[in-house]
Amino acid sequence: MDLRQLEVFINLAESLNYSKTAENLHLSQPAVSRIIQRIEDEVGVTLFYRNHREVQLTKNGKLQQELDQQL
Repeated sequence: MDLRQLEVFINLAESLNYSKTAENLHLSQPAVSRIIQRIEDEVGVTLFYRNHREVQLTKNGKLQQELDQQL
């Protein structure tokens, strides 16, 4: 995971909102989605539960968030 991906993950983990993350980081919402998908592919687990109304961290997502906060 590179620094930009880390920044996107941390922001989304805190906001739990793709649109807010995109706005905060001056990205498009599809770009945020692609970055999160790449991270999930890289680590081999799902980090976020998503549906049309909400985003939540999975247990693996919470573990990743804790690891990232230690950096």
